[in-house]
Amino acid sequence: MRHLLVLSIAALCVAGCGKSPGERLAEAALEASTGQKVDVSEDGGKVTLKTDKGEMKISGGDGATLPAGFPQDVYLPAQYKVSSSMEMPGAMVLSLETDGQVAAMAADASKRMQAQGWKQTMAMQNEGDSQMFVFEKEQRNATVSFSREDDKVTVGLQVSSKQQ
Repeated sequence: MRHLLVLSIAALCVAGCGKSPGERLAEAALEASTGQKVDVSEDGGKVTLKTDKGEMKISGGDGATLPAGFPQDVYLPAQYKVSSSMEMPGAMVLSLETDGQVAAMAADASKRMQAQGWKQTMAMQNEGDSQMFVFEKEQRNATVSFSREDDKVTVGLQVSSKQQ
């Protein structure tokens, strides 16, 4: 009987805290797996996870946007739609969708990144419909990848601080 009373009080507290069931469930799962206190908030397709180590922002679908602090010296296609983005301390990871030809876009990206002072450290090509470049600049790394998916090109971008 005592357990039932404790569960009832806990349910009332959770219901009144203003978080959605999904947010509370995500917090519980992340706290259990990481052993850290996690605060999850969701707003229109955007999720923010807060821990004592920093904040992670994730957006996807129609609510996906380019992070406000996205570096101006990193390649972006002329026209694109953000499919997903993830921003965390020291790193940003994006998936973009665009039209065009992989080879032409990859050549343009390499040229533009190097014009911005990035040093290309690696280039890979797989069957013409998939290319990837890795760049370094100051204390940052950037990976730019292209792949054909049906009639669209997926552009993957990852920018991170070098580990000290």
